[in-house]
Amino acid sequence: MSIALRSLLIAPVLLAGSALVAADQSVTFLSYQSSVPDAWVSETPKSEMRQLQFKVPASGAEGGDGAEFVVYFFGPGQGGTLEANIERWQSQFQGPDGAPVEPTVTQIGTETIPATLVELRGSYGRSVGMGPGDDVLADRMLLAGVIETQEGNLYPQMHGPAELVAAQREGFIAFVKGIQPVAPTTP
Repeated sequence: MSIALRSLLIAPVLLAGSALVAADQSVTFLSYQSSVPDAWVSETPKSEMRQLQFKVPASGAEGGDGAEFVVYFFGPGQGGTLEANIERWQSQFQGPDGAPVEPTVTQIGTETIPATLVELRGSYGRSVGMGPGDDVLADRMLLAGVIETQEGNLYPQMHGPAELVAAQREGFIAFVKGIQPVAPTTP
C-alpha cells in the first residue's frame, strides 16, 4: 500500500498533552476486537495464555529498552479475582526506601464490558507469583487491566520504563475502552 493511500486510511487522533499521532491498528483476538497505537510492533505471543503481544519501542534519540504490551486470557473463571491480582502486582513493586507501592485503581470500562485499570510505579521485579522476581529494575511502571467479559476475564498489561509506559497510557486505555465483540459475518 502506498504511503499516500495509507495516510488517507489512517485518521489522526489527538492524545491528551501530545501532538497529532498516527491512528491505531486494529487487533482481533478470541471473539473481540479493539485497536492499539500504530507505533506498537506486533510479536508472536510467547505462550498460549497470551492472546496479543506487542513491543512498544522506546522513542527519542536516547534509545533504551522498550515496553511490552500483552493481553492474557486464562479461560472462564481463571486468572484470579481483581483483589488477588492487585495484591500480586503490588508485591512486585517497591518504593525508593523499599516500602510497598500503593496502586492507583480506576474503573474505566463500559456498562456492557466492565474494566478496571491498575497503575503501579517503582522498582519492579516481574514474577509469576507473589513478591519481586530476581531481576529488580528501578523506575518501572505497570499498567494492568482486568476486563470482565462473558468468556472470562482479559488481563491486558504493559510494563517497562516508567516514562515510556506513562507516555503510552492513553493508548492502553483506548485499547481497553475500545474492546467490542467481533460483529458476526453474514453469509
